[in-house]
Amino acid sequence: MHTAPGGDAMNQIEPTPSRTQQTSFHEGGQRDFLLTAVKDLVRNVHGAAATVFLRASDAAELRAAVVAVTPLGIGSVERVSLDDEVYPSARAWRTNSVVTAHGPELMPFHPDLSVFAPFPLQIAAAPISHGGRKFGTITVYWPRSRSGTAQEEIEQLVEVAADIAIHLGRLSERHGLMEPPAVPFVVSAEWEHADAREFSSPTVPLIYHVHKLAMLLANVVRTSEAIKMAMDRVIGGFSAEAVIVSLVQENRLQIADASGCSPEFIRTADWARLGKSTPETDAVVQQRHALYAAHDQQTRGRLAEQALDEACDWLVSPLLVGKRSVGALSIAFKRPHRDLAVQQSALTALATALAQAVDRTQTQEARHVLVEKLQQALLPRMLPQPAGVVSTGRYAQAASGTDIGGDWYDLLTLPTGGVAMVIGDVEGHNPAAAAVMGQLRSAVRAYADEGQRPGEVLERANHLLISLDTDLFATCCCLWLDPDTGVAELASAGHPLPLIHTADGIVPSPSDLDIGMPLGVYPNTRYTAAELALKPDTIIACFTDGLISLGSELDAETLKTALGSHADIESLADQIMKGFGRRRVTHTDDAALLLVCYEGPSSEAQRVIRQLKIHRRDLQGTPRARKLIREWLDGWDLSGMADEEELLLSEVVTNGLVHGDSDVYVVVRKYPDRVRVEVRDSDPHRPRTVTMPRQEDEAEGGRGLMIVSALASAWGNSPSGRGKTVWFELPVPA
Repeated sequence: MHTAPGGDAMNQIEPTPSRTQQTSFHEGGQRDFLLTAVKDLVRNVHGAAATVFLRASDAAELRAAVVAVTPLGIGSVERVSLDDEVYPSARAWRTNSVVTAHGPELMPFHPDLSVFAPFPLQIAAAPISHGGRKFGTITVYWPRSRSGTAQEEIEQLVEVAADIAIHLGRLSERHGLMEPPAVPFVVSAEWEHADAREFSSPTVPLIYHVHKLAMLLANVVRTSEAIKMAMDRVIGGFSAEAVIVSLVQENRLQIADASGCSPEFIRTADWARLGKSTPETDAVVQQRHALYAAHDQQTRGRLAEQALDEACDWLVSPLLVGKRSVGALSIAFKRPHRDLAVQQSALTALATALAQAVDRTQTQEARHVLVEKLQQALLPRMLPQPAGVVSTGRYAQAASGTDIGGDWYDLLTLPTGGVAMVIGDVEGHNPAAAAVMGQLRSAVRAYADEGQRPGEVLERANHLLISLDTDLFATCCCLWLDPDTGVAELASAGHPLPLIHTADGIVPSPSDLDIGMPLGVYPNTRYTAAELALKPDTIIACFTDGLISLGSELDAETLKTALGSHADIESLADQIMKGFGRRRVTHTDDAALLLVCYEGPSSEAQRVIRQLKIHRRDLQGTPRARKLIREWLDGWDLSGMADEEELLLSEVVTNGLVHGDSDVYVVVRKYPDRVRVEVRDSDPHRPRTVTMPRQEDEAEGGRGLMIVSALASAWGNSPSGRGKTVWFELPVPA
């Protein structure tokens, strides 16, 4: 038991972080020193809470290391960005001076404070610095509505900050800068009896952790995040030696995460049937909390250290949402453990908050997976690769929301031998938009297959959308390309025009092109088309507005740089979508991209391109691909490359057939300096290494994609359409 100066016994539960945090934060007893300092400060200035923030090394933020609280201080902040313009802690850090603020001044910028502390606040922060070194800040909260802070309160705050700075300065000289724990140490600063000078029960720190976790869980979107957040809080705030979170999966109980347990226990306990009696399954089935003493055989052998295992009690609680169990929370406490009854009540509240977060995030994740599958089903299964044209597509869902979008792209071969590029976007981000998108995509394909020109296709699509009486409109852009001549015909119904780039730069839009009204607005809208001549090695980038509304890297400089570095079209598409990915955190619109490279007249390209389609059930697909690659290379006088090409193609094709469960398309292109092989399938997951038995030369793969990485001069895999494209290149011998 720690005793503060003046005989103030701290008989509340002393929270401990994980073992890795203890190593860095317990050096030199800084935890006890800081706890005493903030506790005394709160009492002396009659505050509601005080927090020591330390500079985090892994983020540009101040992170709470220790907190002293009263019942009115349970909502104190734990993390503050260094560049926060209004919060006193950040301002004190930047200015190296005392900063005060009143609640109403902060609420417009930090509305979440009203949730953490739903009463008027007065805040003062002082920097913790010494000898030119800054360690953090100390912040005090008062529950009062008046502005201004008494001078004696500021003086005491500055004095405590100086003492802490000197102490941390000495410790840093011996041990380096202290890293704040993931969960702060919390101590009660409330007097139970002013005359007796004794602390109250440990209820206040526990309420602090439960309240803080409940508020943080409200913002998580992934189940794994909720579980990790709860486990960190239990270990750091409740002195737990081990924690297990198990989730119900049909009729089994899966260990979603665990800390402090032995690997052997995890292997044997994972995926236990609910009909098998274990502490966790009993808690789920019976919906009851249970406490297991250290000598109980049902919980023996869970921890790696035998001595610790024999000294720990286990509290197992069901994760209840109403009358339904979604899992179990198991916590080990080292005996003798004080105030376990008090902790059990707080942990019941914590388990309830975690259960609700798990249920909510699991529902969101399931819905997101369903939306993703529906969206993939509406994308082209595979983009055609006619002679003289190389194409790829990308689709990125909005980061927020779980509704399906109305963006689409398509590439199809025309009856005349040309290529049709289509990109469109239906208004809205909901099932209705997706349904209209599917109808428009099918209609545009049908109209194009009939031989209609771009303007005619848009007019018929406009009549169709109006006849559907959906009150939705859509934008669409169509570009027809004749690979033999390089002549393209372009028409747009309110959609952004594609970026067309050659070695000379961006090709300006045709001056005679009139961009028409979006589809579904006026029934008699006429859409005109304009012609333009494309040179070989022209890149055409068709996109929806979701990609450019956040300032994506889809611009002339990106395309020009990519061409100058001879980047392939797959890498270019990845580069463009990477710009969208960095900005989609708060984006609510999907983004579609169709990239096409016109390499030159198809009559010439036909001599240097070969294609093969392998049905998913074709057991002879890989041997046939190996045989054909040799024949194709022989025809190009490149038989010396056959062994390596055959080996790499065998591995990639086998991956697609075995793991993709889809048809596989093989495209081989010969360039002057290299041979490029692309294997496309309809499985969106990354390729996996195949481990099939080898039988000398008859083996179909099995040596892994590490062989591809080792032998290919360049290789990669990218999403394309519903699935992915795995490609590799080998240099042509000099």
